[in-house]
Amino acid sequence: MDNATLLVTVLSMVGVRLPVLIALCVGLVWVVGAPRDATRTGALVGLLLLLLASLGGMAAGILPMWMIRSGDFSSVSSLSAILGVLHFALAMVEAIGVVLVVWALVRLLRTRTLPAS
Repeated sequence: MDNATLLVTVLSMVGVRLPVLIALCVGLVWVVGAPRDATRTGALVGLLLLLLASLGGMAAGILPMWMIRSGDFSSVSSLSAILGVLHFALAMVEAIGVVLVVWALVRLLRTRTLPAS
């Protein structure tokens, strides 16, 4: 695997995750501008966890390719169990982030006042 192939692979991985990363960054900008309270904090932490999980997944996908590029084939085969645990941990972080964002949304919707009709 030469440098050009590795670069194309990394750029394609970033391109696949780019819409989600952009959406998370837009969400962070919106939440940062909200008034400070527990709901804002929960949503902010949830979005940051989702961003961390997305970036961590991207890094976990790039690591084996980088090791192949460096010629360390024996470490790649032993890395599969570690990567499985890492992907599970990232899925748990992502699940916690989703729960926090949904909690913030539900809390906000329950506290809003209904307009008079």
